[in-house]
Amino acid sequence: MEHLHREKPEFDRAREPAPAPRTGIAMGGSTVWIEHLRPAGNRAITSIIMRTVQRQDDEAPAEAEAVPLLDEAQVAGARRYYTAQPWLYTPAIITQLREALGLDGEGGVDDALVLAVAEWQSTEGAGDPALAIDGKAGPRTLPRIFRSGLNVEGEGEAFGGDVQAEVIDEWATLATAEARRDRLVELVNERLTAAGVPEVTPAFDPNANNAGSFDFPTWRMLIGRGRLGADSISAADAKDTADTVYHEARHTEQWFRMAQLRAAQGLGAAAITTELGIPARIATEARAAPLERGSMEAVIAQGWWDSVYGSGAAHREATLTEIDRAATARTQAQTRFDANPTAANQATLDRASVRFDRAFAAYRNLPEENDAWATGPAAAAGITSGSPEAEPEPEAAPDAEGLGGEAGAPAGSPPPAGGPAHGTFPEANLPAGSPS
Repeated sequence: MEHLHREKPEFDRAREPAPAPRTGIAMGGSTVWIEHLRPAGNRAITSIIMRTVQRQDDEAPAEAEAVPLLDEAQVAGARRYYTAQPWLYTPAIITQLREALGLDGEGGVDDALVLAVAEWQSTEGAGDPALAIDGKAGPRTLPRIFRSGLNVEGEGEAFGGDVQAEVIDEWATLATAEARRDRLVELVNERLTAAGVPEVTPAFDPNANNAGSFDFPTWRMLIGRGRLGADSISAADAKDTADTVYHEARHTEQWFRMAQLRAAQGLGAAAITTELGIPARIATEARAAPLERGSMEAVIAQGWWDSVYGSGAAHREATLTEIDRAATARTQAQTRFDANPTAANQATLDRASVRFDRAFAAYRNLPEENDAWATGPAAAAGITSGSPEAEPEPEAAPDAEGLGGEAGAPAGSPPPAGGPAHGTFPEANLPAGSPS
């Protein structure tokens, strides 16, 4: 079966509501507060880590009602999740996980570990997309606890800052969509190279509706032409562009890690090329730099491989197919309603919207997508403004005949030698062959 990475669609961020904060959520006349305590024991810890619902009035808070993060059945289920996969959650991996969560490294798979994971998911994993609070450090949670490559703290923001300074602020100087695209990819390639990932080649996405995608069979970064060809770009669109490029670069990193994983598991370059559908040169690079077997990096890459090529492949393909169909159904329903806004057409549109929202959530919950959607927004945080407004053309002092520039010179002609740089003149007025 052919495995495809579906592109990051345009309908993404603007329509997604910001997640509610976890430390003080208004609920009618109440406020939900989450109390975070470090695990201190085994089964007894179930009664320690909890959410507290505290009702407040104008004078004094009433008594609190305690609700555990996980009940006993959920704790037991999470413990089985680890113990049922001993080849993945080895003693060394469990020790590394425990120590990362502030626990004694020698405790093994106990209730304290499960509840510490749940606590971490409820706080550090509360961003967008929010992690499920289930105590299972699986393929969505592990990449956030053990950051590497592009999702190391500060890397995304630094990339966004570079995009601001070298693309957004230089929008007019770069002048063309191709130049802006190439500079964006050049900047993200610097991050990929630093992470030990082969560079991608820039190209425009043939689908004008796509914001961008990573095409792993050709190892290309495909970026939508629309925004890049405009005379200016707003801060919101600049943020989304940086987010999109970084999101797709994270997919690039994921695919190379999967190739390195399979190299560590004994596959040769030709077999990696065939299985993953990537270029032979990329498989050769992965074969020369395999992941360390049994490492946390290998466990994380295994989660992505399982989703795309392994046991989760059929679910992934069904999920991607459904979001395509749901998006089409919603578009058709909207078109019918716009043409004939009847109650029946409104009901059809409502059902199509619910279907799409459900499909979109399932798509973002795929391990590789969950990770990329959590990584991309860091780049947007580095964007501070849209492109600068174009500077007005300088007015030349009128000569004796009332003409600008040298007497008799046509408006817009290049200045004489020793005068101001050609860059001060409108590009359209420069003679053929002049530098833009």
